[in-house]
Amino acid sequence: MLIREMVGQTFGQRWHYQHLLVERVPFAWHYHPEYELTLTRRARGMRYVGGDVAPFGELDLTLVAPNQAHTWQAQSRADGQCHEVQVIFFTREWLEQLATGGLPELIGFADWLRKVQQGVVISEACTRKLVPLFDALHQSRGLDRLSRLLQILDQLPRDHEARLIGGAPTPEYQDKRVETALAWLHEHYREPVTLADLATVTRSSEATIKRLLREQLQDSMTGLLAQLRIGHACNLLITSQMPIQLVAEESGFPSPSHFYKQFGLAKAMSPAAFRKRYHLRRVMQEDAPATQSALVRAGVASHASP
Repeated sequence: MLIREMVGQTFGQRWHYQHLLVERVPFAWHYHPEYELTLTRRARGMRYVGGDVAPFGELDLTLVAPNQAHTWQAQSRADGQCHEVQVIFFTREWLEQLATGGLPELIGFADWLRKVQQGVVISEACTRKLVPLFDALHQSRGLDRLSRLLQILDQLPRDHEARLIGGAPTPEYQDKRVETALAWLHEHYREPVTLADLATVTRSSEATIKRLLREQLQDSMTGLLAQLRIGHACNLLITSQMPIQLVAEESGFPSPSHFYKQFGLAKAMSPAAFRKRYHLRRVMQEDAPATQSALVRAGVASHASP
């Protein structure tokens, strides 16, 4: 199930910072109305943002747009080190208020945010430049922490090698009925769903909710369902040996043939080819020699986890 994450606020400000040290990063579809800027260190795995599924390496920085289903997934490291995750949540409304209230330098960044679709994968070169600022953000407090945040945000539009994740741009205003529809779809995407169900939940007509999804998300109910279901299926293909027909069923697709068709359209390959390319067992086998060599050079191979 995909859950709505309640982010909250940091000391009454309309942004929030989290620092996590974890042994592994589990697959956990979630979404929230804030932008999320996540720096992941010392981890290797798969990143899911909307309909985009891609591997990430030891250093990853990604901006996720509001209300986009997303998660990262990484297994425990062989050397026993923890993955480090730094997350910044913020809203565009807060930045625009700052811009009009005395910080016009933020106008350009707010304009850039309007162009963000599902998210942005920041280039490795830019990420490495930003790592010291993330370190400083973690150590600082008060106005100094806010200053570090603004310095980080200022660099993002300057990354000309960043990869925009496709999809509908974040709308300027989102109808409450669309928010209700998204929340319900995120909770029930593995079940049979009809437009009539969505109309009932949002207390609107089928024509109205269909129009609102098209106008505000540039998508349809079937498109949103396919995105959520394919993301779920990708996780099962990557992490298990579950038969593909069962993957289709567990992900909410009405039939294997529909699953094959939708998956091929989204990923330009078959589910079997996707599993062969990205399955964790294969990735770990390919990474094992390099990991073991690095442990031997560091003198800690004998302490590595099995």
